[in-house]
Amino acid sequence: PSRTLRAMSFTLPRPGDDEPETAWQDEVQVALDALSALDPRNPVEAVLALQIIAANAGALDAYRLAFEPGAPATQAQRHRASAAGLARTMSTALRLLKQQKQAPVGPPRDWGDAVAQHAQAWRAAPPRPLAAPHGTAAAADDEVVVKWIDEIDDKELVIAIEQERREKSGLPELPRKPGTPKVIYRYKPEDYIHKFKPDPKNFQPYPGWENMTMSERRDFFGYHYDGPLGPPDALTPASRDAMLAEMAADEILKEEYGM
Repeated sequence: PSRTLRAMSFTLPRPGDDEPETAWQDEVQVALDALSALDPRNPVEAVLALQIIAANAGALDAYRLAFEPGAPATQAQRHRASAAGLARTMSTALRLLKQQKQAPVGPPRDWGDAVAQHAQAWRAAPPRPLAAPHGTAAAADDEVVVKWIDEIDDKELVIAIEQERREKSGLPELPRKPGTPKVIYRYKPEDYIHKFKPDPKNFQPYPGWENMTMSERRDFFGYHYDGPLGPPDALTPASRDAMLAEMAADEILKEEYGM
């Protein structure tokens, strides 16, 4: 029983390092009160009772991490899912404990020398190798970095465009190297892209566009430009002739009608 209670205490949420000694005692007292309410009568019921207490402590801790201020959305969602899974585990253990209590209690079984033999074999077996500690690589895998699109170079812009295409198409994310954070590309809150609204005229068909002059096209789309024109030598011969003819027509209109 003492080893069982000791194992139970290790499943409880740890108070902060600056918490007084009474905070640790309060956590243990709450767990013991829950164990007393569950009232296990045999080792099987004790195992189920400890699973209920541990799952409840884990679920509450996961909820705390999910709603912690400043937690990234991906981590919050992951902790909420973990808490929901632990809550289901606790409900299942409660149902099994209720069923176990309804079953008749049999007499204790005499295991003979099996306890000593198996304990000796267990102690002589080589210990399980420890798992690699969760260092910076594991922490970096869970880290989310936000980069502003107007601050990245052309190479990274290609990655941002592909990432956006995959998100909209429901495709898997771009693969990441182990130990690298997930990068999300976003526009700044005050960026012009959030205020931009496309002109409906840009989506309407305009048959006969090949017969329109540049002035007619600008009038059709409501676009007027009074700034300086580029050098005619930079245009193709056809475009240069059209521009010069348009400039000549504009001069005529100005002289005749003051337009």
